[in-house]
Amino acid sequence: MEKITAVLLREKVLLRLDTVIFHAGALQTLKDEIRGMKATAVGGQTTVDVAAFKDRYGISRKFAIPLLEYLDRERVTRRTGDVRLVI
Repeated sequence: MEKITAVLLREKVLLRLDTVIFHAGALQTLKDEIRGMKATAVGGQTTVDVAAFKDRYGISRKFAIPLLEYLDRERVTRRTGDVRLVI
């Protein structure tokens, strides 16, 4: 299992975020969904906080924080205080 994971990480099929590994396709879908939130928002601006993100995707904080930090690095969101602005 470790060898297969290493190969998939090297080929960028899987991506390691902090201590958690995610499928690259799932991360792309997440980015598209978050960008879509901005397109449907009144006034063109929307924010995401940790609690809303956890509720929307049914995940724990263990997964939410690395995913939100990934979205910040990918310039999908920008952290401003306790919330993230979708850019």
